[in-house]
Amino acid sequence: MLAKPNKTVVEGTVRAIIPTSDGQGHEIEIKVCRNLTRGRTDDFIQPAEGQSLILFAAQTPDVTIGDRVRVQARLLGGPFGERSVLEQLDPLSDQA
Repeated sequence: MLAKPNKTVVEGTVRAIIPTSDGQGHEIEIKVCRNLTRGRTDDFIQPAEGQSLILFAAQTPDVTIGDRVRVQARLLGGPFGERSVLEQLDPLSDQA
């Protein structure tokens, strides 16, 4: 369930990729270098620089630990809690 239309965009480094305990998807840990949505009212996650952001990904991501990435995520909520969900993940070149 979508709490309200929301979007968070960050640049960061992949710190971990861990299969979920039920085997359905992965949890990806991103160390945030820049929050590109800072100050926007539709950024429900609001991660700060240096913070670790844990995102659920239904598909296995095509990145490895240590890769620099740009991530788009959103916060989904329901009767049993909320979850930060990966929507898009794009690798960044080292020169960017």
